[in-house]
Amino acid sequence: MQIRVRSHNIITHLPGPKQNARNAKFEIDCLKLFINENVIRLITISTNIYIESIKANFQRESDARLTDEREINAFIGILFLIGALRCARKNAHQIWDNSRGSGVEACYLVMSEKRFRFLVRCIRFDDINNRNERREIDKLAPIREVFEYFIVNFQNNFIASEYLTVDEQLLAFRGRCSFKQYIPSKPAKYGLKMFALVDAKTAYTFNLEAYVGTQPEGPYKCKNSGEDIVLRLVQPVEGSNRNITADNWFTSFPLIKKLKHNKKSTYTGTIRKNKRELPSEFLPNKNRELQSSIFGFQEDYTLVSYCPKKNKAVLVVSSMHNDDTIDEENHAKKPEMITFYNKTKIGVDLVDQLCEKYNVTRNTRRWPMVIFYDLLNISAINAICIYKLTRGNYYQEK
Repeated sequence: MQIRVRSHNIITHLPGPKQNARNAKFEIDCLKLFINENVIRLITISTNIYIESIKANFQRESDARLTDEREINAFIGILFLIGALRCARKNAHQIWDNSRGSGVEACYLVMSEKRFRFLVRCIRFDDINNRNERREIDKLAPIREVFEYFIVNFQNNFIASEYLTVDEQLLAFRGRCSFKQYIPSKPAKYGLKMFALVDAKTAYTFNLEAYVGTQPEGPYKCKNSGEDIVLRLVQPVEGSNRNITADNWFTSFPLIKKLKHNKKSTYTGTIRKNKRELPSEFLPNKNRELQSSIFGFQEDYTLVSYCPKKNKAVLVVSSMHNDDTIDEENHAKKPEMITFYNKTKIGVDLVDQLCEKYNVTRNTRRWPMVIFYDLLNISAINAICIYKLTRGNYYQEK
C-alpha cells in the first residue's frame, strides 16, 4: 500500500450543465435543449412529405392539410401533458370528450381529436421516397437522423459525473419488426432493445444505441458483443478517468484492459462464473464460510468472491479498486467493491422507473414511434436534471 495515489477517477471537469444549458433557467428552455429546432424541422418536413403522398385518399383537402413547426411543437406538448396525467394509454376519445366535464381542456383547445389522430398516424422522421435505398445499409433508417440529433443534444449539454452505468432497456412493442426481442426477465417480455450510458448520480442519459441485430454491409455494420457495445457507448467520455459499471453480460477481462489502457476509464461489474480466467477457489463451494470474501489481485484489476448463502458466490471484478476493504456499515460484511457496484448500477434502472411513471408512449404498430416516444421520455428526464442543477438544488431535492 506504500505507493503513489492512483490517478484514475480524478476528473478534470466538474459534472453538470455546459454551454447553452447553463443559461436554461425555465422548464421549457431545458426541454428545448434536446427537442430543438433541428429536430422539429426534420419531423415537420418528413411528415409533410408523407401527407403529400396520401392526400389523394381524402375527399376534402382540409382533412389532409400540411402541418408546420408550431403544430408539431403543440403535438409533442400534448404528448407530454397526457403522460404527466398518466393517461397516455387511454383512448384519445376519452381525453377529448368533454360532454361530462372529464376531458383535458388543454388538449381540445389546442387541436381537435381528429387532427391529433391524423398526426399520430402521419408523423414521420425521414423522407419516405428514398427510405428503401437507405434501408439497404441501415435497418434503423426510418428514424436514424432524428435519433442521432437527440444523442448529439444529450452529449452537448451535460458533463457526466465520475460514475456511469451501462445497461439495456426493453421498450414494450408487439408489432412487426425484424429486430424485436424476447426477454422473459423483463416486465414487457417483447420489445425493442436499447443500450444506454447513464450518469449513476443524476440519472442523466448520456448515450444510446438501438439494437437492430446484424446490419447489412455498409457504414452501420458493427459487432454486437458486450465488449464492443460498451466501447462504442463510452466513446464520448473516453480519456476522462470515469468509472463504468455494468452487469455480467458486458463484463470480460479483455474489456477491462482496453478501457484502462486505451480509454483511460475504470470498470466495475459482476462477471459470469464460466470465464476461464477465474481460479477455482473463487467459484461457489459448499464448504465456504457464510459472508466470507476471497480477493485476488493483478496489475489491471481486482477480483472478489463473496459468499452470501451456502453454495453461492457473487463475483465482482474492478479496475478501480485495489484493496480488500470490507464495508463496515453493512451487517452482511460485504466487500466495498460489491456495495459500490450496488450503488452505481442503478442508473439505467432509475431511468426506466422515471420513464414508466410519466410515460408519453401511446399504443402503436410502428416501431419508429416506440423509439421516438422513448426519446421524448428521456429528454424530459434529462431536462429535469438540467433544471435542478442550474437552480443549484438537485442534490438537496434528491
